[in-house]
Amino acid sequence: MKVDSEVKTRVLELHKIINEHSYNYHSLDNPTIEDSEYDVFFNELLELETKYPSLSYSYSPTQRVGSEPLEGFNKVDHLTPMLSLENAFNTKDLEDFNKRIQERLISETKVNFSCEPKLDGIAVNLIYKKGFLHQATTRGDGKTGEDITHNIRTISSIPLSFRESKIKAPNLIEIRGEVFIDTKDFKEINNKAKFNLEKIFANPRNAAAGSLRQLDPRVAASRPLKFFAHGMGSIDFGKGTSPKTQKEVFDSYASWGLPINPLAEQVNDLNECISYFKKIEGLREQLPYEIDGVVFKVNSFKMQESLGQVSRAPRWAIARKFPAEVGSTKVKSITVQVGRVGSITPVAEFEPLNIGGVVVSHASIHNFDEIERLDVREGDTVQIKRAGDVIPQIIKVDLSKRKKDSHKVETPNACPSCNSKLVKLESEAILRCNAGTNCPAQKTESIRHYVSRNALNIDGLGERIIELLVQKELISDFSDLYTLKKKDLLGLEGFAEKSASKLLTSIENSKETTLSRFIYALGIREVGEATALNLSLNFQHIDKFSLASKEELIEINDIGPIAADHIFNYLSKKDNQNQIKKLLKLGVQLQEVKIQSDNLFSSKVVVITGSFNNIARSQLKEELIRSGARVSSSVSSRTDFLVAGEKPGSKLKKALDLGIEVLEEDNVLRILKQ
Repeated sequence: MKVDSEVKTRVLELHKIINEHSYNYHSLDNPTIEDSEYDVFFNELLELETKYPSLSYSYSPTQRVGSEPLEGFNKVDHLTPMLSLENAFNTKDLEDFNKRIQERLISETKVNFSCEPKLDGIAVNLIYKKGFLHQATTRGDGKTGEDITHNIRTISSIPLSFRESKIKAPNLIEIRGEVFIDTKDFKEINNKAKFNLEKIFANPRNAAAGSLRQLDPRVAASRPLKFFAHGMGSIDFGKGTSPKTQKEVFDSYASWGLPINPLAEQVNDLNECISYFKKIEGLREQLPYEIDGVVFKVNSFKMQESLGQVSRAPRWAIARKFPAEVGSTKVKSITVQVGRVGSITPVAEFEPLNIGGVVVSHASIHNFDEIERLDVREGDTVQIKRAGDVIPQIIKVDLSKRKKDSHKVETPNACPSCNSKLVKLESEAILRCNAGTNCPAQKTESIRHYVSRNALNIDGLGERIIELLVQKELISDFSDLYTLKKKDLLGLEGFAEKSASKLLTSIENSKETTLSRFIYALGIREVGEATALNLSLNFQHIDKFSLASKEELIEINDIGPIAADHIFNYLSKKDNQNQIKKLLKLGVQLQEVKIQSDNLFSSKVVVITGSFNNIARSQLKEELIRSGARVSSSVSSRTDFLVAGEKPGSKLKKALDLGIEVLEEDNVLRILKQ
């Protein structure tokens, strides 16, 4: 349909209106119109985009609702590393930090600092090209993160395109910031989860992380995620002038519509840094979000460059952490949990305790060696802290309050669920039950894993329902799910005609899945989503995977001997092989991984190095494997091609020395499309 120029103009005008009001509401917390007025503009835009699909741009405000779920996360190399921060735990640490700066700069120039609260959220990296959101990734290991663009686009405070500003948008910029959830919103999320008998998050940070680690963007869209920008990575201003200070960066961000923490300040010296820390510490309990300290940065980028960095942290920044909050409570009991792969974990249940605004009532003690070290017993009064202001942890037993008739916790010899003998490998600190799915606890956990979102994604099968189905002996393994009948469900508490039909439909829909999801769903030890994808690409069919030898597994890039052992041992068990066959017989259909055989890369050894502009390394690797290539991590005389991106490093030199053909990104992508 031909689009009238007036219609296009109106669409762009609506973008501007909606974005401006969204900025006022979400970033400035200063709404300028009523919600009903906002809805009128939004609905008008939605109607125009529906009528004229060509005007439904990726940066439109209507795109925040979430698209279709992804099959997996792509790995993305950061243009510049996302460094960690050194910690200061007292004033002397700050003084030492300041002293090191002064000594290294060897200058009379006065050093001022940028200060801001350290949010207890999730670090993300946003790439904007010419003012439009291009890509968003997690921090990952600092060098490589996961592509979460689909989830970031749903966060209202993150602009899909920059506001009009006197400060010109750069050609490219990496914006570092923190995604978080307000404490009030966090409580509402957990209250809703409790009502629906769903997973309860331990704290706001976990809730934010869980929201971003979703393949389905509709989950993130349903969560009240917020964002503050705080740093900058790579920047390309073309002929323009780049910011010279942290303050100029903040000014630029604010003008482009990016939210900045309103408590961020510039101070002149160490004494003002200390005063700022005390101020923020005093405000901590009043803030609507959780913080665990204050970040201090040398304001001047020129000085930052002179100071440089050590290993994974810059010399020009430090995080002054708040003292860990500690509370005292009484241990009511020490119980044992059995994990999906048989791990035995002692858990201390204690009288509820409020630490830093979070009520905690239990803490994992990890293993029985740790119980011995702490000498913690039932009835003891203990000190609890939230490690990193997150995970409850027993740090000390108050022996003065111990009862005379207390008894040491005995290390169990048998599994509390199935009474099987427990074993402990020399290489591990934990006890294990090796009964597998003959153990009721492992059986339940393995089924929970099979139906989870990133596995077969059977909606409606929560922990309570699975336990009920196992208890009533309606299911004993994965395959039994596909033999359930409506009459089986109608006899259970909480099931009516509609809910039973809905669950059976969800189970039926799960039959069509991918090989990688299926392998992951099996719950093989050491096989996460990434490893499952790797296995699916290498074996291409479930029959080939089922017959994999240990040697074949070890040869696969990124699968070490430990993982290979666990996979091989799983496949060697007759019960597991029968389970796979039974699932396939019951109608589970796996999309076959198709590998091209008439491609330049077919049967060739290919090494990838450097970073790429138009494709993530993980995706490029997958595409090469699909094209029949054997992707290796190191260059040798057996290497046929080196695919070189930006900053290729030593691998390029070695390839040239060996006379190996080097291919650039554009050439490779063109060949892969043929």
